Amino acid sequence: MASPALLPTVLALERPYWDHAKQHRLALQKCAQCGTFRFPASPVCAECDSDAYAWTPTAGTGSIVSWVVFHRSYFAAFADKIPYNVALIALDEGPVMCANIVDIDNGRLRIGMRVTVVFDDIDAEFSIPRFRPL
Repeated sequence: MASPALLPTVLALERPYWDHAKQHRLALQKCAQCGTFRFPASPVCAECDSDAYAWTPTAGTGSIVSWVVFHRSYFAAFADKIPYNVALIALDEGPVMCANIVDIDNGRLRIGMRVTVVFDDIDAEFSIPRFRPL
């Protein structure tokens, strides 16, 4: 079981994101007016200001834009994970999200590397999206 410090604090607006993740689906808000995917969750579309949207499953694939590898523990809850990476992934649908890249040595990470989502079942409530190389 994960330390409480590792679990997200969930706002009502983003609850569907976590409900989909628990089912191992990467779903994002998709604007009902212009079709733009958005992340993180927002009450209105940044492209057209519409407040109409639907939670829509994505392909769960994208490319690494950037990353950092932490070699020092800044938070006690992550001490046993050192070294670990945190990457920016540009999803094929457009949004960029932050996640860990798993199943690869940190020294092999590359900008543009294609990745796909995997889910880390933390506890009965949370599955955390992470990515692995395609």
